[in-house]
Amino acid sequence: MSIEIKELQSLVQSCLKPGQKFISYESKNLLSTGENYGSTMLNILIKISKEDGKEEIIHCIGKTVPPSEFLWEFFSTKNTFKKEIAVYNIIVPELNKFGNELGIDCLMDFFAKCIGARLSLDPKSEEVDADAFLVLENLKVQGYESCDRVIGFNEDCTKLLLGDLATMHAATIAYRLAKPDEFKTKVLPHLKRQFVFDPPSDIIDDITKSWQKAAGRNPKCVPHLGKIEKAVRNIRYYLDNPPKGKDMFATMTHNDYWVNNTLIKFENGKPVKNAMVDFQIMEFGSLAHDVIFFLYSSVELSLLEKKVDEFIQLYYQKFIQSLVRLKCDISQYSYEAMLEEFALIANQAQFSHTLFMLTPILTAKGRATELSDFGYSNFVLDEDNLHENYFKRLHFLILDFVKKGWI
Repeated sequence: MSIEIKELQSLVQSCLKPGQKFISYESKNLLSTGENYGSTMLNILIKISKEDGKEEIIHCIGKTVPPSEFLWEFFSTKNTFKKEIAVYNIIVPELNKFGNELGIDCLMDFFAKCIGARLSLDPKSEEVDADAFLVLENLKVQGYESCDRVIGFNEDCTKLLLGDLATMHAATIAYRLAKPDEFKTKVLPHLKRQFVFDPPSDIIDDITKSWQKAAGRNPKCVPHLGKIEKAVRNIRYYLDNPPKGKDMFATMTHNDYWVNNTLIKFENGKPVKNAMVDFQIMEFGSLAHDVIFFLYSSVELSLLEKKVDEFIQLYYQKFIQSLVRLKCDISQYSYEAMLEEFALIANQAQFSHTLFMLTPILTAKGRATELSDFGYSNFVLDEDNLHENYFKRLHFLILDFVKKGWI
């Protein structure tokens, strides 16, 4: 049975070519429970007629607001849904225009096309309501694939994605330096921090105890259990008082870049293109947020254990190459300066963030809580619902951060 979408025809009309007419649509849930938390995703087939009378199917993805009051507040949906629309319709086109001025065709070529978006059925409203909707092209029909969140990315995929992160970060920095006034008026207003995390103190206590129990499975982690308590209690402060890294590393950050928030196109088994998705908590902050979180949450663990430092160095090289391509002075961007930035952000923010996100990322398939029932208590570990890879990744996260002097 198709899921009703109010006034879909008017939402997608502007993307139709002359002579094309909307006939009908079918829609169904795109993802199973546990694959997305900030919204409901739909697979949409739109039937149109062309000028010659033949019919055609347009494959789309629909994104709605989350289905519960808790998630509305948790994701600050009234603000973040606007932000995601702005990324597609304002920020990416502006950065691509900047690239064109430097002779670069489609600088940001790793974003899906936005077909239509609205905040409300009332065209005059500037407030997000239950009828807010976003329609994107369905990249899966073009050969893009999702990877397995409980396993993570292989080496070729990791290198591709780090390169795209470096491009996005460098492009924003270059644009900000070259056009400071335009950046302040066109881009920065859409990158404000808008996130709510305020669990009751008893839930904080339960989260802490459950994570310490999971970490304690590895005797090497036992001396560091106090760091977990500090990280849990630090998350509120971090969200209200984001760490101040060096201004030179401040850029547009995805802030939630893990396995399920990117799609990869393969040719002959090799990844050739990537498409980032889910931009509701993008913000202006340190590039280290994205790189640290991506590596420790989403790269195959056996690979990460051997090559995490190599991947950080690769990101740095791609970042510098992108800055040079964008005519930036790179004299201040030493590798040592970037490592200092990583240490600061890891200590003050990303240890906490990654700890929290490992729970939903590595919940066993088929064991996730329905979105309508999700709440703060779901961050308290139920070890029976976790994939076995959770414990291995948790232990590596703790021990590698300690090894690097990050915590």
